[in-house]
Amino acid sequence: MEKISEYSAIIANRENLYQFLGCLYKIEVDQTLLNQMEGMCFPDECGEDELAEGYRMLEKYLRRLGSDPLTDLAVDYARIFLGAGIAGEAAAYPFESVYTSPKRLIMQEARDQVVAAYRAKGLDKAETLEFPEDHIALELEFMAYLCHETQQALVRKDWPAVSVCLKEQMDFLTQHLLNWVPVFCADVEKYAETEFYKAVAKVTKGYLRLDRTVLEAMLDETVVEIGA
Repeated sequence: MEKISEYSAIIANRENLYQFLGCLYKIEVDQTLLNQMEGMCFPDECGEDELAEGYRMLEKYLRRLGSDPLTDLAVDYARIFLGAGIAGEAAAYPFESVYTSPKRLIMQEARDQVVAAYRAKGLDKAETLEFPEDHIALELEFMAYLCHETQQALVRKDWPAVSVCLKEQMDFLTQHLLNWVPVFCADVEKYAETEFYKAVAKVTKGYLRLDRTVLEAMLDETVVEIGA
């Protein structure tokens, strides 16, 4: 029971953070989200240097909001992710295909692969979304979904199912997110003019590295639980 409670707390935190990050990349920050973030407490120590630095930057930014932060963030969002007001290809286009295809095009093999992963879980992109399935927001949300599946297996005390769920998360993390997001985040930092999006990029990059370590440890421990 103690191990189940421990795992449940870890996975709930992971699910929440993946959902949070997905939201930041999916749409521009609105007043509701900004208010929520102003009330957040970011950890001082988290076991990953870049993640900790990103948290500090976010906290500092939220303490010193300018006179019109929503406009500042909307303009920066459009600049970074849509290339608005920038000539050429100087933007961090948030699609795996752009970062993994030779000609940096959308709707390439990476998109087909993530569509297959989503459909294997009975998931389809909402019709209201106008961007491809390999958008970073959807990939992060998919990780949150996989975390939720793990929680359900924990409720059943089904350790073999927990192990399968964690393996699926590790596979998606390494084969997709870690395959392109670190370079994408470096571009976000390069093109962002607000400290907010520079911080979000650091948090994302640092957290994905940390989560790989967390998943490795959890997978090793589930082997022990299955054999117990």
